[in-house]
Amino acid sequence: MSALRDWLLGVVAAALAVALAQAITPEGAVKRIGRLAGGLVLLLAVVKPVGDLAAGRLTLPGLALPTLGTEEAGQAGEEVMKSLIAQKVGAYIVDKGRELGLSCEATVTVAEGASDWPVPWEAEIRGSWSEEQRQALSRAVEEELDIPAQRQSFREEGT
Repeated sequence: MSALRDWLLGVVAAALAVALAQAITPEGAVKRIGRLAGGLVLLLAVVKPVGDLAAGRLTLPGLALPTLGTEEAGQAGEEVMKSLIAQKVGAYIVDKGRELGLSCEATVTVAEGASDWPVPWEAEIRGSWSEEQRQALSRAVEEELDIPAQRQSFREEGT
């Protein structure tokens, strides 16, 4: 029962910290990036017991599960994080496109950055737009997500 209580307290503490951070963050791109980071923090707080179970650090009476070694659990966690970052950044690009008045879909590739943390590396954007809209979206992706124009590909569809 203490494991459940500890987990619940962790989730509540993470939610309070994220809410406080959102309340003091200025509007604009910083707030949107903060929401992304806050969502990832909350997600990690919620799924942490699953990782503990897989790594064999959390045991429940009467429940015998196969356990992963520390290395395998770390790799699985990294893959989940990369997937979440790719989905969230792709959704951010689509929202940014909507703000610019264009319709698009985005697929983002994530790689390890200089600090060995997963970062958005490459973006493929599909949709329909004017040249001005495409350039504005490309600039926004480069400035706000640090994906340079050389690693952005635009494929016009539905015209």
